[in-house]
Amino acid sequence: MVNASKRGPAKWQTQLDKDKVRRAFEEAIIDCYGEYEQHSGLLTMIEQEVKFPFQAQVLGNIVKVVGMEWPDDDEFGLDFVCEHKGKRHRVEARSVDLVSPFPEGHLYIAAYLDWKKTL
Repeated sequence: MVNASKRGPAKWQTQLDKDKVRRAFEEAIIDCYGEYEQHSGLLTMIEQEVKFPFQAQVLGNIVKVVGMEWPDDDEFGLDFVCEHKGKRHRVEARSVDLVSPFPEGHLYIAAYLDWKKTL
């Protein structure tokens, strides 16, 4: 089984300009020291800059991502709140594939996912 934290970028991420993702990362962690502050900086930027709701795909199903939550059980995690068939589900961010058109602020999600792979 592939370790999700070490797999390559999601398909949607391969369409992005790597320099723009890097700049989003640098903006999010500008005054951060250490992994905990970097995590906080990245999630804060996602919270502030990503425009919810947006469409995404989870396990082959199109869902509406309506928000985000800082998970209780993963010190460096990010969960998205997804709606599908009238029900809400928390889904770990690495399991959510964005679909075009990407939401405003998507570069911060990509920056977080790239950072998460380094842990």
